[in-house]
Amino acid sequence: MSKRIVDVIINVFGKPQQTALSLLSLLEKSGQHINKIYFQEEPCTSEFEKNNHNKIIHFLSDKIIYFKPEYWNGIDPTDIVRLLTDREYLLSMRYQHGWENSKAEYVLTIHNDIDVKSDVVGNLLSVIGENTGAGEIGQCWWCPAFQNGLCDSSRQTSFKPSYSYLMKIYNKNFDPKKRRAYCLGLSEQFHKNAWPLPECRLNEWCALININKARIDTMPFGKAAPIGALVASGAFIGEAGDQAVCLDTGVQWFRDMSLNGHSFMHYDVNQDIEHDRRGNAALGAPELYVKGEVLALHKIKERYPEYYNLSEF
Repeated sequence: MSKRIVDVIINVFGKPQQTALSLLSLLEKSGQHINKIYFQEEPCTSEFEKNNHNKIIHFLSDKIIYFKPEYWNGIDPTDIVRLLTDREYLLSMRYQHGWENSKAEYVLTIHNDIDVKSDVVGNLLSVIGENTGAGEIGQCWWCPAFQNGLCDSSRQTSFKPSYSYLMKIYNKNFDPKKRRAYCLGLSEQFHKNAWPLPECRLNEWCALININKARIDTMPFGKAAPIGALVASGAFIGEAGDQAVCLDTGVQWFRDMSLNGHSFMHYDVNQDIEHDRRGNAALGAPELYVKGEVLALHKIKERYPEYYNLSEF
């Protein structure tokens, strides 16, 4: 079998030490598969962190293709109509620059707060087959269907309930500590087709995607929402119950692609990586953020001294 080339796409918002550890550990364990790293940095960050990624960008200058979009979207809902008319806005979607420009057969999307322990890319390549993507499927820990034993990451194509049945499941034994509040109902698209369920997605914190298959059906080339878009695809909230929640990046893309006939293979990436799923929470909790950065720096000092001892840039 000929060697399959993979480009990495990483979206970066702060976390310079964790970002460096993510890339250094990935290259250590899976570097034989990797060609280029599309490094997309958000245009908004704290003053003390500006230019703090220069060191890793310099250290990996032979691999990194750097891009900073014009717009910072944060966790604001994506304006789907604007995506069709505003090129710079489209390129501000997470992962979009690498998504459009990679020349590889596959891309690996990663978060900038992972620590790779074994050859995750090789393992994902071994299971992807003819599927469009491979990785951990679903945020099942939030899903009532999983909590009631009806569905899981390996069975998500088999459980296709009606909307009314799905709502019965979602309102059974509701516990706000274990699931999101779906009691007011789901956004309109689920009335027409309840599958994939709201918590279904290819978790993009470490996912392999056959970009040649995926790109043709994803904006700007196809109709599917960009993988980095945040679309109102969840429960209704608010006093009037008329505001739908944007659950996460990749949710709408996964739904659009699945309904267009694309298939995905579940693979438990937790066998190969450590990932703190409190990433967004840490951005609003200084103590968690600093703890994560300090821990990453200690790991870098111990495992990658050639990088650690490099002068700052």
